Amino acid sequence: MKLTPIFSMVNFADDAHFRRIWRHPKRTINQKQSLWVQYLLAIWGNVYRDDDYLIRETNIIGKLMVRGKEEESTQIEKIIMQLYDVYGLRGDELFQNAQALIMQQRQRNKIISCIENSDDAAFVDRVLRKTFHRENPVRDFAIRKYCGQHTIQRIAREIQYYTGNDIQYCRKRVTWCERVLEGEMFFALKRELQHESQGLAA
Repeated sequence: MKLTPIFSMVNFADDAHFRRIWRHPKRTINQKQSLWVQYLLAIWGNVYRDDDYLIRETNIIGKLMVRGKEEESTQIEKIIMQLYDVYGLRGDELFQNAQALIMQQRQRNKIISCIENSDDAAFVDRVLRKTFHRENPVRDFAIRKYCGQHTIQRIAREIQYYTGNDIQYCRKRVTWCERVLEGEMFFALKRELQHESQGLAA
């Protein structure tokens, strides 16, 4: 088996060492922002794994969260956070239930009048490639988690198997990748969206 960049994480002494080598400053995002990034990466992963996922149904959340009006994004955030905090939903179950609630509100309130027919997955892919070099372990982690549908534990066990390091040692380093991925992608996605908006306004 050819070892991909994620396996190089065992060579970093700590999170600061990892961030310094790959020039990833420490960025702090809140829970809502983290969920926003996770959802867009989930759309990207579902499309780029060539799986017949219900993209046409679920993409409505992504389109509104990325390009919708501020009040629409806020409404979606409230729905997702309620399902997350109150009902303890996670992963696909979280977003499938959010999708159902949003579609109900669409019928009742007609909050969605026009959604751009754009490829959000391609947008996320473009930003990801621009943000992370192909040899960056964070990019490898993103592909494994969102395209390969691997859990953090599974990735950590693969690293443990091929490097011989302790499982907690490996898991900690995979977690570093996840934090960097979400923080960097949040600000990179926001930046690209601002550039798009400015280009449309010009």
